[in-house]
Amino acid sequence: MQRYFIDSKQILNNIVTITNSDVHHIKNVMRMKVNDEVIVCDNLANTYLSKLISIEKDKVLLEIIDKINENNELPIDITIAHGVVRREKTEEVIRRITELGCYEYLPVLMKRSVVKVYQDRSERQNKIIKEASEQSHRNRLMILSSVISFQELINRKDEFDLCLYAHFNKNVKSIKKIIENFHGRKILVAVGPEGGFADEEVLKLDEAGFIPITLGKRVLRTETAPLYVISVFGYEFESFID
Repeated sequence: MQRYFIDSKQILNNIVTITNSDVHHIKNVMRMKVNDEVIVCDNLANTYLSKLISIEKDKVLLEIIDKINENNELPIDITIAHGVVRREKTEEVIRRITELGCYEYLPVLMKRSVVKVYQDRSERQNKIIKEASEQSHRNRLMILSSVISFQELINRKDEFDLCLYAHFNKNVKSIKKIIENFHGRKILVAVGPEGGFADEEVLKLDEAGFIPITLGKRVLRTETAPLYVISVFGYEFESFID
């Protein structure tokens, strides 16, 4: 069933008002009619079964039929701190890790980042997140944070129960080994840009208490590594679910 993300302010007396680009999608792409049913998710992670009651030129009205008790989110909150890369690679990473259940995407300007002046493309990137979340039937939108410096990344360490960074050294531990006795919820994983972390960045991560992890025997591209990380965590924490 088609899913749309809304703001909770769009709900009044059990009526949902759609006024953005979703109007075009409902009318012209999905070609929905009155009484067709859809699922809506608000920014508070509530999920509702709704039906169309009015389709107008610039808005669509839905009536909430029932609240749906579902949770398609990962049982942990994973933040990917990613060394800033080119626009097209960033967008592909954002799309895929959203589908895989990432909690937050945090772009970080690092020494080897090709892009030195970060252009704000949050409007387009948030649209990608919304589309990917609807497609993958998530219950909430991934958080897209503003770009920060490497030192600001270090300063955020205390917000998390576990802080890791991806390293191509094959002698460091795997994700599976690191989380064997982990009972927290909030995990931060730093991934370097093209070329990886600079030596001084690795030193700062170590000094701050970040734990290095291996992503296997193969050297992954910077746009592949975040997908690997989310996939492994998803498997390890969801594998016990029937």
